[in-house]
Amino acid sequence: MRRLDFWVEMEWMLRYFRSVGLLPRFLLPVRLLFVGLLAGAGLALSALPILTGNTASAQTPGGIELLSTEVTSEFQEGIRFAVEVRSSVEIDEIAVRFRIGQRDIAAYEYLEVEAKDGDSVSASAFYRTNTAARYIAPGTIITHHFEVTDIAGTRLETPETEYIYHDDRFEWDEITNGIVTVSYHGPVSFRAQDILDASVQTLETMGPLLGAGVDDPIRITMYNNWQEMRPALPPASEATRRELITEGQAHSPEGVLLVLGGARSASGVTSHEVTHILVHRAGEGSLGRVPSWLNEGLAEFGNIQPGTSYDNALAFAIEHDRLLPITAMEAPPGDPQDVIIFYGQARSIVQYMIFEYGPESMRELMATIKSGKNTRTAVQEVYGVTLVELENEWRALLGVELRPSPDQANALPTPLPTPSLTLLSIDQLRQQGSGGATPVPAVATAAPEPTATPLPTAAPEPTAPPTAVLTTPPAARAEQVAGTAVTALNEIDRESAEQGGGSCGVPTNNGAVEMSSVALLAGMAWLWLWRRRQ
Repeated sequence: MRRLDFWVEMEWMLRYFRSVGLLPRFLLPVRLLFVGLLAGAGLALSALPILTGNTASAQTPGGIELLSTEVTSEFQEGIRFAVEVRSSVEIDEIAVRFRIGQRDIAAYEYLEVEAKDGDSVSASAFYRTNTAARYIAPGTIITHHFEVTDIAGTRLETPETEYIYHDDRFEWDEITNGIVTVSYHGPVSFRAQDILDASVQTLETMGPLLGAGVDDPIRITMYNNWQEMRPALPPASEATRRELITEGQAHSPEGVLLVLGGARSASGVTSHEVTHILVHRAGEGSLGRVPSWLNEGLAEFGNIQPGTSYDNALAFAIEHDRLLPITAMEAPPGDPQDVIIFYGQARSIVQYMIFEYGPESMRELMATIKSGKNTRTAVQEVYGVTLVELENEWRALLGVELRPSPDQANALPTPLPTPSLTLLSIDQLRQQGSGGATPVPAVATAAPEPTATPLPTAAPEPTAPPTAVLTTPPAARAEQVAGTAVTALNEIDRESAEQGGGSCGVPTNNGAVEMSSVALLAGMAWLWLWRRRQ
């Protein structure tokens, strides 16, 4: 450290002489030499392990000497951490601290001693990732360091380093632009470049709109087909995997995205999922959470390859009075017919918010939600209206029925008038109870006139037999929709498969969001059948 102080003092002296004009220009190379030596000394010191505790140096007799560290991917099962140290004093414990992606909370694992050879100790720990709760997406950055403590209390900490948890089934190549890195394998660099370009374009447009930080890295792992991508997704039932083809999945807290590069809509899916990561960074934290309708609406607003299926679904909902109370919905509906309406409605209302109130208000809304305020309060503060009033502004623009205000919705019904009771005397009650005759009024009633005999009615002319109409029972219709879902997805002007779009499932682990849910598929099939009937 004393040598480093010497070089620092020399650098400041040279700067002073140069500022007062006492340093000739021919001595400038000497100054650059000093700067280089200073930088080299700093780098050399930063590469050394950090020693804390009773010992000041790893070379001190009785201290701990680090021999090697290693992190390896055992994909689908987990990550293995290993370390080897030498110490003349018995090692008490070895641990690894690591942070997964950009998560706020670090993990901590103790290593088990595997071998001892004299003063050398080898230890390892295996962190399982094959459960939904501990799943880590391929491409995630694992920032880690080891801590070694002996029985005397001496503690050694290794420098913090980064490890990329890759899918070790393949040899990966990478391309990078700014904070975005795309990992791919095979002769598909052109596809990877398209994915990278879509990501960068989305960052340039949606980053400023949302006020999202663009300093933390975003890593994208691109698979060439569904067979490759399927094992890389979070654990799920086989039935779900057979019914669902996931085109993209964002893991927002980790800043990681998996994408199916062979899909025609890969660029649109990528931009949709990158927007989810930006929404998370701009509007979500330890206290704040962006509701699903706003999150999905923004993701589709950021889609650089939008289709027309959502517009068709919204038009259908307007025509048939099927609009949803969307700002009151925290998650997409479960009805397949309503799912696609939900996404079309979410995108439309987000467009209204941005175009009517400006991008500045959207940035402020994200920051307000991230501060911990709920969406209802945040909208009231930023836009000056309630959620229902905001949705009704959008509905009024479309010319559809407005939603009732909370006061109207919670109002109690008007009570019916209470019938009045007639009080009877004891004699009247006794008379009714004994079955006595009701008093006859004094005014005589006129005898009724005889009823005229009705004229005979002509026999109706025979009606032609009705034309047979083939109708499908509701249950059979549901089976038909489910059975033709895959065909329908390709038939909606082929735009759902060719132009992008799709939906995201509700996060089930670590903020994972995935495209093309089963409900959306059935919803698109239903929409296609409706359009064919028009």
